[in-house]
Amino acid sequence: MNATAPDGEIETQAREWALAVFGERLPADRAQSFRAWLDADPRHAAAYASAEQLMLSLRDVPALAQPQRQPARRAWIWAALPLAACAAIGIGVSNRATVLESDRAVRTVALRDGSTAILSPGTRLREAGWLSGRRYDLERGEALFDVQHAEGRPFEVRAGEAQVTVLGTRFDVRKGASGEIGVAVERGRVAVRRATFEAVLARGDALTLDASGVRRVRLSDPEAAADWRHGQLSYTSAPMRDVADDINRFSDLKVAVDPAVADLRLTASFRADQAQAFLDSLPALLPLEVRTQPDGVRLIAPRTR
Repeated sequence: MNATAPDGEIETQAREWALAVFGERLPADRAQSFRAWLDADPRHAAAYASAEQLMLSLRDVPALAQPQRQPARRAWIWAALPLAACAAIGIGVSNRATVLESDRAVRTVALRDGSTAILSPGTRLREAGWLSGRRYDLERGEALFDVQHAEGRPFEVRAGEAQVTVLGTRFDVRKGASGEIGVAVERGRVAVRRATFEAVLARGDALTLDASGVRRVRLSDPEAAADWRHGQLSYTSAPMRDVADDINRFSDLKVAVDPAVADLRLTASFRADQAQAFLDSLPALLPLEVRTQPDGVRLIAPRTR
C-alpha cells in the first residue's frame, strides 16, 4: 500500500482489512500482506484499531434500526456492512470481549481458539481484539500460554509496550508491578517487539524489558520457565517491588515496600509457602530490615541500625 496515501484512503483500506480479518481465516500470504500494510505507515495501525473497535462495538447492538434521517445514511451503511458480513458467515458478534481473571489460586483457562492459558494468582487477561480471536492484553500478573497452531492466524499477547507474537507454541509472559515485562520460552519460538526493539526467542531464551533497556538470558531448564505453577518463585535481578507483589499474590502474607528500596534488585528463588522465611533472611543478605506493622503488613525498608 502507498505510505503517502491520504487519510480517507487509509480509513477505507482499514475498513476493508477489518472486514477481511473478521470474516475469514487469513491464509499465510494474506496474513503477511496484512502485517506489511500495518508496518508500512504508523497511520495504518491507528486506522485499523479504529475500524476494529467499531466492529467490536457492534457486538453490543441487539439490532440495527432503519435510519430516521437521510444524512445518517452513509454512517449507517458502514455500520451495517460489517455486521451483515459477520452474520453471513456465522460469526457471533453479540458476545462481549472476554476478560479472564484469577483470584488467589493458579487458574487454567481455555481460549476461544483451543489454546490454553495458565494464569498466576491475581492475573488479568483481556481479549484485545477479535483478529480471529487470537489477541490478548496481559493487564497484570503472569500467564503461561500453550498455543494451538493455526496457519495465517497470528496469536499475540501485549504487556505494556511489549508485543509478543507466537511463532511456536508455549511461552510465559509477566507484567510486574514495576512495569517490567518478562518473556520466557518453554517450547517453540516467539517474536518480541517494543518500539524500535525486536527479537526472536527460541526454547530456553528469556528476556526482561524495562525503562533501562533489555536483558536477555538463557534458562538452564526451559521447563522451569513458569515454575510459579508449582509454587516456586524465582528472580534474576528483579526489582524488590515485583518480588513483594508476587508474595502478596501467591501467599497469605501482606508485604509493602518502602519507596527508597522499591527498585533495589535481587536474585533469589524460594517457595511461595516459605515466603516468611525468605523475608526473615533478607536483612542478612541486603541492607534492609523487615518490620511488622500494627495491621500485620510486613514492611521492607532500609536498615536503620
